[in-house]
Amino acid sequence: MPNWDILIIGGGAAGLSAAATAAAAGQSCLLIDRMGGGGELMNLGALHGLDEDLTGPDLMARLQEEAMTAGAELGIAEVTGLTPAPTGWRVATDDDTHTARAVILAVGLAPSTLGLANEADFEGMGLSHCAACDGPLYVGQPVVVAGADRWAVQEAIELVSTGSQVTLITQNEPAPAADNITIIQGHITVLEGANGLDAITVQPPSGPARRIETQVVFLQTGRRPALGFVPGGVARDAEGRLITDPGMRTNLPALFAAGDSRAGSPRTLAAAIDDGRIAARSALPSGQAL
Repeated sequence: MPNWDILIIGGGAAGLSAAATAAAAGQSCLLIDRMGGGGELMNLGALHGLDEDLTGPDLMARLQEEAMTAGAELGIAEVTGLTPAPTGWRVATDDDTHTARAVILAVGLAPSTLGLANEADFEGMGLSHCAACDGPLYVGQPVVVAGADRWAVQEAIELVSTGSQVTLITQNEPAPAADNITIIQGHITVLEGANGLDAITVQPPSGPARRIETQVVFLQTGRRPALGFVPGGVARDAEGRLITDPGMRTNLPALFAAGDSRAGSPRTLAAAIDDGRIAARSALPSGQAL
């Protein structure tokens, strides 16, 4: 049973920045992610709001290099349990069990869903969570993005840049206007197609339903933290995100949260990176400063 000073669950921007900060402070540090480092960054094309032009994979590679250079270890595994241990926490994965003095949860948000009964039938057959990955397959074709927050708008802009004819189906609230994007307020209620997606039906807040022919819907709707392994005693908000103090401490000792899974997170890359650094500094032994 390997023992660590700080164990980080989640390999996105928050997790990687936490790992780099913790390791640079001389802590033995393991980062565990079920898909390897990168998280949602691997699904993003050109990033907006940064001081330089980068794609998601570019930024991931930089953050991963910083973490490994500082001395952090990166592991690929599925975390299945998190329980208190005599000197911190016990973290069970699908292939091992670890103990750590402190744990930082940086799991991000689970993929979007529409909540439809036959949705699984179209996963990878017309439903996608990554415009940068799958958008090139639909260049010049009519495509749909479902969602209303900035991630949905960014996905739509990404697809417009490839020449696709983009319709943005907003969820719960109007989306901001964007050039060359058709915006329809409503919810997708039907997915149809025999060997992949052929069309969707959208129900607006009022009036008749509308059928739209398309072979793909990019989902950015209603994501929630992937925290099924976390003890029920951790305080959460109404959306299931972890409540922390300004130092990213949860209500349980030596358990921290950073990034999009934290309540109140603005869900920007810059904020996730800052969260990770703050959480790592807060997780240092009492009296140690970075």
